[in-house]
Amino acid sequence: MTERDRLVEEIGGLWIRLLAVSLPEQTSSLLDYDLTLQQLRVFAFILARGETPISKVGEALGIKPNVATGITQRLVERGLIDRREDSEDRRIRLLTVTDRGLALIDELSGIVLAKGREMIDQLSDEQLRQLRDLFVALEPDVPAGHSPHTESTLRTAPGGASARTTT
Repeated sequence: MTERDRLVEEIGGLWIRLLAVSLPEQTSSLLDYDLTLQQLRVFAFILARGETPISKVGEALGIKPNVATGITQRLVERGLIDRREDSEDRRIRLLTVTDRGLALIDELSGIVLAKGREMIDQLSDEQLRQLRDLFVALEPDVPAGHSPHTESTLRTAPGGASARTTT
């Protein structure tokens, strides 16, 4: 095993432990919405990509079209996503996250930010800059026009509270 492999393995273990610290708070919010793991995967996919054709969901997540349709129907019934016809091709169904879905994300973000704030408050200013730079380097490229956060993003307000801002 190379030094790089050892570092990656060690970082993975540390990351899992850090995630586990806030897991009880995060899962309590998710339980209120009664979501399965598959539904969470689909919801996260749509959230990350913005308006998405249902066919892309199935392809990207490796699920059959009829299963993708069933999962999205349950998310629609829970008010977390909206389904509409594409104005250019009525055969295509487009999926978007609703205000209720964004409220779930805001709630989870608040929990994650509060717990994260507890952890990162222990870091020096230099360590915080390094951590920020690492997160920027790890941020995946989102195709143009597919970022759900171009109109609104979460930021940490003074005192650690999360607030929605418009850009």
